[in-house]
Amino acid sequence: MRIIDTHCHLYDEAFAADLPSVVEKCRLAGVVSAVNNADSLEAFGKILSLQERFPDFFLSALGIHPEFATKEDAYLERAYEEIRLHASDIVAVGEIGLDYHYDRSPETKARQRKVFRDQIRLAKELSLPIVVHSRDADQETFDILREELPPRVDLHCYSGSVELLREYLRLPFRFSIGIGGVVTFKNARVIKEVVKEVPLSSILSETDAPYLTPTPYRGQRNDPSYLPLVLQEIASLRQRDVEEVGKALHHNAEVFYGRER
Repeated sequence: MRIIDTHCHLYDEAFAADLPSVVEKCRLAGVVSAVNNADSLEAFGKILSLQERFPDFFLSALGIHPEFATKEDAYLERAYEEIRLHASDIVAVGEIGLDYHYDRSPETKARQRKVFRDQIRLAKELSLPIVVHSRDADQETFDILREELPPRVDLHCYSGSVELLREYLRLPFRFSIGIGGVVTFKNARVIKEVVKEVPLSSILSETDAPYLTPTPYRGQRNDPSYLPLVLQEIASLRQRDVEEVGKALHHNAEVFYGRER
């Protein structure tokens, strides 16, 4: 199989000591590319540097995570200018979105919504897809995407309901969901049901490494070499051959990033 990890953070300090060996381990597992997704302006340089260092393995997505949406306007404007400057070097604007898990104050919510909309519009300006983070904000994320209508959306680590999934699939843009290690957890009932129902053409493989390590390695550092476990679970849930699923998800990623029609 040729596997693409559409969402990881291999620029994280967790990989500082052994990144070359991790990349080799990933290649041996069939992972041909991994997309580093930014959370902050400070991550941009690290991500682009890794793409230069491993040009045949890493791809880059730049964006401001909702956790950093409360930064001053000057910080955000610098980030947006960096995204414009590197538009030809990146495959998506991400990860962006809403996260109400820790701070549900009206001021923070309003700021996150504004920054989310600003980055969606920036991605549309640059003709790039977006990678969306949504935590405890399912309906508001949906409402903003329905209003803004970006052409291609990857809802990273999808945590919504089957009912919400059906609503997304009615919207007039290419909608994909990122499926990672969570689908292998025994208690992940909802996402297992989602994987059974969503069209195979709407699934992207991801890790969110170093987080969300699949069973049976849960609790350890995650990396893209564990993606065959995720594909195996997807194939089992859909009662399909894992090679068939792997080929489909690789194709989905190529289409999502505009590399294949």
